[in-house]
Amino acid sequence: MADKHASLGRRYRSLKGRIVIGFFAILLFAVVFFPFYWIILSSFKSFLEIFETPPKVIPVSLDMTNYIEAFTEYGVGTFIVNSLFVTITTVFVTTVISICASFAIARLDFAGRDLFRSFLKTTQMFPVVVLLVPLFLMCNKLGLYGTRSSLILPYIALQIPVSVILLSTYFADIPAEMEEAALIDGCTLPQIFLRIMLPLAASGIVAVSIYTFIQVWQEFLIASSFITNHDFYTLTVGLTTFRGEFINWGGLMATSVIIAIPAMILFSVSQDFFINRLAGGVKE
Repeated sequence: MADKHASLGRRYRSLKGRIVIGFFAILLFAVVFFPFYWIILSSFKSFLEIFETPPKVIPVSLDMTNYIEAFTEYGVGTFIVNSLFVTITTVFVTTVISICASFAIARLDFAGRDLFRSFLKTTQMFPVVVLLVPLFLMCNKLGLYGTRSSLILPYIALQIPVSVILLSTYFADIPAEMEEAALIDGCTLPQIFLRIMLPLAASGIVAVSIYTFIQVWQEFLIASSFITNHDFYTLTVGLTTFRGEFINWGGLMATSVIIAIPAMILFSVSQDFFINRLAGGVKE
């Protein structure tokens, strides 16, 4: 009988613990999710509805006016093209350079390899704001200030170290026996790299590319500091165009939703790469 009561007590405490954890999980989800919900809801409200008191949490109707005005009056279409050009160019160049550098660090033995790896890790200690002045001076000396190249080059320089650090773990975890077998079969180093290493590290390459895309797509500090021409604004800088004597909150919210959609879609469809593979590397 005593054992039965003890068992029931443990089950009760276990159930109580799960209820408490579930409650706080739901509360945390609501706190995190509500700002996104409010931005999306406000993007479909008219000017008067945004300032309505008390505010409506459940939409009565969906008004697309803010999205239409964002494209017709504020040039969001141009901002999207600029963001896509800068982001895709950065992702492509960063990925290609990072693949080559990661393979060299992980699989080749050369003088200064450990020192170079330590240098890459050291670069992650400095926040972007510390690098703004030297980056500005560099772009100004090269005559790139105010152009899209003034964004692409700094983005590449900032994203390569972290991409190399992540990708090198993938190449390092590929079994050495596969490389030795390929050498015995007569494969050259470029053939080993292209036919064996790249396919096995494909998941890491995809993950790093998506990570770079998200980081560059939502970057604001460098873009707002180096771009002064309205025609070269990216989406994040384009948000400032909604600010004037009166802030167009509806258009601002609509543009914020447009900025968030690509990152949310990419992360949702590729969360397996981030959660299961980035931490562990290649385990095959």
